[in-house]
Amino acid sequence: AKDLLDREIYLVVGGFHHPPLEVVQEFRKLGVKKVAPSHCTGDQVREAFRREYGQDFIEFGVGKIIRIKDTL
Repeated sequence: AKDLLDREIYLVVGGFHHPPLEVVQEFRKLGVKKVAPSHCTGDQVREAFRREYGQDFIEFGVGKIIRIKDTL
């Protein structure tokens, strides 16, 4: 997406379907600012994202609303 749109990646949302732990560092290398992984990401990887992203980790699931300011 970053190459296709030639823009920074602000937020990645969704199920990452049990990726390897290295995906957390790959997101950082890509410059992903915030993450909102859902349940199918897996508990271990979700916790790794939580530790790495801190305040930029968003709890996400069914019914959750994520508000994004228009100052991107």
